[in-house]
Amino acid sequence: MSSQNVLSELTFTNRVAKRAQYEALEFSLKTRGVLVRNTSHAKPADHEYLVTVHNGIPIACECPADDRYDGACKHRVGVAIRTPLLQAATDHSLVADGGTQIENEPETHVDNSDTEQKSE
Repeated sequence: MSSQNVLSELTFTNRVAKRAQYEALEFSLKTRGVLVRNTSHAKPADHEYLVTVHNGIPIACECPADDRYDGACKHRVGVAIRTPLLQAATDHSLVADGGTQIENEPETHVDNSDTEQKSE
């Protein structure tokens, strides 16, 4: 799902959209979603909230604004507009729910033919 498709699933104001873009948000993948920390504040640890992602859509945030106001908060929109982050959160939640993760690393083959001992 592209960022535009995800955004069409969310309702938010222009002010929220702008803040999601310009505020210094940091993101960490967690088992239950994406932890968003706003480092624009003097005490960033006091402004850290978990965004829950379900089926590729940031559906909830633990911040007070997500409860208090209609529409998505800046943390949910911040996750939604960062497509690689949203994809990683979606993949991560699938694995946490019992899915299987596909490794992108190539298989390595070790050739032991040169290490065999020869009888003399």
